Amino acid sequence: MIYLKLVFDFIKFITKLLVIKFDNLKSPLKISFKKQNFKKSIIIGTGPSLLKDIYEINNYKKNECDFFAVNFFANTKTFSELKPNYYFLADKLFWSEELNKNFDQLRNETINRLKIVNWKISILCPESGYDYIKSKLLKNSNISFIKIPEKSISLSTKKMQMFALQSRFFSIPNVNSVVTLIWYSIICNYSELYIYGADFSGFKSINVDQKTNYVSVPVKHFYKNSKAEEDSSNKYQAKKNKSLGDRLYQSYRVLKYNDLLNDLAINRGIDIINRSSFSYIDSFKREK
Repeated sequence: MIYLKLVFDFIKFITKLLVIKFDNLKSPLKISFKKQNFKKSIIIGTGPSLLKDIYEINNYKKNECDFFAVNFFANTKTFSELKPNYYFLADKLFWSEELNKNFDQLRNETINRLKIVNWKISILCPESGYDYIKSKLLKNSNISFIKIPEKSISLSTKKMQMFALQSRFFSIPNVNSVVTLIWYSIICNYSELYIYGADFSGFKSINVDQKTNYVSVPVKHFYKNSKAEEDSSNKYQAKKNKSLGDRLYQSYRVLKYNDLLNDLAINRGIDIINRSSFSYIDSFKREK
């Protein structure tokens, strides 16, 4: 059975690769970014543990590390104090035209904060939102832009899934901002990756209304939640609420891709260390 799965995976792999190439003949097949062999990647999530860990992050030497922040981090005081030199706008809400009022206001606040950044910073964005984000921030000469390809593939065998990533023909699916930044850092060949604020405890706050079956997700962060973030399941207008199964499957995918990325990093001789003082992610070694 395993051999049959490998054959089907190989056929799917080749077929999708050919489709990608024929869609854009001028684009190189392999994914490539600037190599950062002698630097450390500091990936900063927004989990509650960051309140305790931000002081440790401040001790890293700026010339030896690159600092990656994500999503609504720019709306905090910590953003201007830390001055990260990379920023990942991972969620499609940053370029969607279907946001509800509260999330639209929250997005605009983030974009406006980034517009006035007075230090050099690179904005990473998935290719589906790249042009929109670039058009909003282009006037700030301190900002440069990096397009994150959306060329993922789902294969049934770990061996073929690893080959898809190792060969750089395919990217990791953007299931979570920290997951994508780990993949990006591996492809850039950073010597070490340190992860903070990756509590991944949101699944604990999932609530199912016992009368309506409405699934709400009041995810906690290191900062006080905005009105919009009091229920992060309600981002879009006229869009059906995700089921509990959908939510838990999303959590499962994050955990499984973390496992895969840890194996990928080991194969490439890169250390990934989860230094979040609290985290449900068990894929990476810890040092404290």
